Amino acid sequence: MNSKNQSTEEMIYNKITLSFPKEKELLYRKEYFNDSLLQLRVALIILAILYGLFGFLDFQIFPEYANTFLKIRFLVVIPTILIVLIASFTKLFKKYWQPLLLICAIIGGTGISVMTMFEPENYSYYAGLMLIFSAGYFFIKLRYFYASISGWSTLLIFNILAIFFVEAPIIVLITNNFFFISANLIGMFASYNIELQKRRNFYLKQKIDIEKLTIQKLNKNLEKTVEERTKQFVIAKENAEKSDKLKSAFLANMSHEIRTPMNGILGFSSLLQEPHLSGEKQQQYLQIIEKSGKRMLNIINDIIDISKIEAGLINVSLKNLDINKQVDYIYSFFKIEAESKGLQLSLVKSLADSEAIIISDPDKFSAILSNLVKNAIKYTSEGSIEFGYHKKGNSIEFFVSDTGIGIPKDKQDVIFERFIQADISDKMARQGAGLGLSISKAFIKMLEGNIWVESIEDKGSTFYFSLPYTNKTSNLISEKNEADKLINQNLALKILIAEDDEISSSLLSILVKNISREIITTVSGKDTVDICRQNADIDLILMDIQMPNLNGLEGTKQIRKFNKNVIIIAQTAFGLSGDKEKSMKAGCNDYISKPINKDNLFSLIQKYFKNN
Repeated sequence: MNSKNQSTEEMIYNKITLSFPKEKELLYRKEYFNDSLLQLRVALIILAILYGLFGFLDFQIFPEYANTFLKIRFLVVIPTILIVLIASFTKLFKKYWQPLLLICAIIGGTGISVMTMFEPENYSYYAGLMLIFSAGYFFIKLRYFYASISGWSTLLIFNILAIFFVEAPIIVLITNNFFFISANLIGMFASYNIELQKRRNFYLKQKIDIEKLTIQKLNKNLEKTVEERTKQFVIAKENAEKSDKLKSAFLANMSHEIRTPMNGILGFSSLLQEPHLSGEKQQQYLQIIEKSGKRMLNIINDIIDISKIEAGLINVSLKNLDINKQVDYIYSFFKIEAESKGLQLSLVKSLADSEAIIISDPDKFSAILSNLVKNAIKYTSEGSIEFGYHKKGNSIEFFVSDTGIGIPKDKQDVIFERFIQADISDKMARQGAGLGLSISKAFIKMLEGNIWVESIEDKGSTFYFSLPYTNKTSNLISEKNEADKLINQNLALKILIAEDDEISSSLLSILVKNISREIITTVSGKDTVDICRQNADIDLILMDIQMPNLNGLEGTKQIRKFNKNVIIIAQTAFGLSGDKEKSMKAGCNDYISKPINKDNLFSLIQKYFKNN
């Protein structure tokens, strides 16, 4: 019968056996065994010694039965104790130790009971039986439930022997049972409360450990965007995860991926504080900080996608990919890190800018190449690193070559497997947080390419990957030009900004100031719907998805009931795959994720108001 507690502060346990629910009970028993092992071994040794030493009393009290008593002691009870003691050094003992100790206690009690039967009215050996009760309840680490079985079983055996074999006088039985039953009740009560207290301490320790973990998570003090996206990742991971492998690799991989752009942001932010810095240098540093920030957001999105790779839910976003621009950025980004290790970093580009544009996924391409260059720097202590590309037929073949430690021949295949990495220290493949190459392989497969490696141990490695070549320069659209055109049109729009975050609302107001005749702001979904009812001439609503009272999706549904024409652009800090589809289904015209990029926002607005 489990306690029906209503409070999360009370522990759940079986009031008869004191057992926790299954998983917690297994943890408790494991800890109890580890804490008890030394004491029970000492107890068994002492019991064996005492059981043998008390044999001297046999010659003093019952010399006529001494030989029989010694046989009981040295041929039955003590061997049983020693067998259990020896078994305590085996692996199987952990599984069966309580039943073994129970058997040991019952045999010890039975031995004393048999000795008392030879002279039931002589009380010399009754104290020994009381010692057996005490040892079972308090000394040999039997849990309360087993200790109770041991005590009452020993008492039952004693009474069976006294009644049916020696026909002890009734007054002797009553007197003995009075003491033995009292001893058992006292032992049960004390043992019950001792174990209950131990279990409470275990439960509280578990709660404290959980609370410590919670505090550690809270103390990370991540930005709201990262925090919300990480929560969404955890939910997606739990729903999609059928394997425990990602659990151990996720946090290590996330830290590894985010630290690089954060290093760029913090490092160049620090450099901006240097006195007498030229304007040109300031602009250069600011551009690197901005690019690093964008890269970190892309990495966060990729981290969210890690769990979806297993479930086959990852999305590919095909866009114009400027290869030269991407490799130039990666070169400038890693150049300082390579030079700080004394490495020479060089770049090879084989196509003119007009020819180096293909249809692919820029974010995944950047993640693949950055990971390979980063690994090359990590595993190269001296020499050089060269990366770049060559056009080969209908494909572009990229390469990253280093003079590092190399990879043993028999490990070159497994390094691309999920959760496997080539270990540096002992040169063996092992389980770990080796997600980088496996994610790169998954991304390249999605982009219809291939990845392979050529390596000589202690000489260096060259990683290759290929992507289809489809030049689409004629389709390029300059978002910056579209934004400039939009501002120059002086659209004079009436814009409603529905945003509960004051900073985000202020930013949006500043961004759209030059294309608006009036700006209205609201901080809740309900207020947004009410303002729209009162202002039928609103041209554009920038609708935050996550708002109090009524979220943006529900607010959009209500607005569409009385206004079918107003343009609604959803904006959210989550930015997960599927959010756009949910927004469009609710009635939004389009969708943009935070942080809001001015050019992207104006490009969207241009899409709906360019002919006004």
